[in-house]
Amino acid sequence: MNLNKVYLSLGSNLGDKIKNLQSAINLIDTNIGDVLSISNVYQTKSEGFKGDDFFNCCICIVTNLSPNFLLDKILEIELIEGRIRSSSNGYESRLIDIDILLYEDRIINENNLSIPHPRMHLRNFVLYPLSEIAKSKIHPKCNDTIGNLLNKLESTEILKCDKELMLPVLSKLQLFKNIVIEGNIGVGKTSLSKKLSNDLNKELIIEGFMDNPFLEKYYNNPERYALNVELTFLTDRCRQLNNFNNQMNFFSSGIIADYDIFKSLVFAGVSLNEIDFNLFRNIFYFMTKDLFKSDLVIYLIQSSDQLLKNISKRGRSFEKTISRNYLDKINTAYLKHIKTNSDLNVVYIDVSDLDFVESDQDYMKLLFRIKNTLTKSFKELPY
Repeated sequence: MNLNKVYLSLGSNLGDKIKNLQSAINLIDTNIGDVLSISNVYQTKSEGFKGDDFFNCCICIVTNLSPNFLLDKILEIELIEGRIRSSSNGYESRLIDIDILLYEDRIINENNLSIPHPRMHLRNFVLYPLSEIAKSKIHPKCNDTIGNLLNKLESTEILKCDKELMLPVLSKLQLFKNIVIEGNIGVGKTSLSKKLSNDLNKELIIEGFMDNPFLEKYYNNPERYALNVELTFLTDRCRQLNNFNNQMNFFSSGIIADYDIFKSLVFAGVSLNEIDFNLFRNIFYFMTKDLFKSDLVIYLIQSSDQLLKNISKRGRSFEKTISRNYLDKINTAYLKHIKTNSDLNVVYIDVSDLDFVESDQDYMKLLFRIKNTLTKSFKELPY
């Protein structure tokens, strides 16, 4: 299946313009192809007719649709979004307008389709947003970059809006109020939590593992300090989550956390003997009965060998004794707990081939894997 990179221009000057643009972008992502990037929104005067100002943006997508089939799908989306085309050939106000700007480096001249868009190089409301996401892209007819074409424009008066659009992959995640990132030691839970908290504008909860005075002692002498370390972790986690419960209000956008409280049971099941675990489990259920529940758990899957490399790379001295066998036990315990607790909404994401901590491109790949898994797992998700 060949995937083609396509650039589209979207505009709206009726109703809730940002909502119109976002809704159209979500439909494009579902029905045409993955939306890779979205420009800022720009406000411009109506040209060629009297009407409200337009909000305009550009997006980059990848699709396996042919140019003509792509056009058909775009017209369907415009219809779904409420656009009714009049019989006149003149310009008019519209709820949504979607134009194909570039389709790879193709040049197409047909009765109903011209690519590149014949007037894109003359329009500041196209070139400004397009230059944000494709500055170095060469216009196949003008033989010049989008950035240079923008610089050549005589009229450059345009206003950037302070309202932003969201990638559809993030829109799907936004449907879940409280999201938890889980997985084995060294898989990148904290790094992903920070990225998602920023992108979703949700509050961030990060475990303060360094505050546990028994952690280093536990790694050096597991049998002696296992109960101490697990009870301390449980107490600290409950205190942190209770503090958030007390601060959370009705208007909160939710949270991204790098642990779920059930993590305490998982690790205790591995590190404690049977007598101590039975005691710990009773304490756990008493202390956690009033804590908020996660709406979604994203469980990151990584090989133990790669986890050991990640652990070594971050250079925490007390983690040097962590073995492959210990990591395997933790992973098995996680999966067993999740399998026996059907009330958890869990999606499993393999990150074995991704370095989403250092690579923005790999982070985007991870987001698309999450989106595709959510679409398959939760059929009730819109768009």
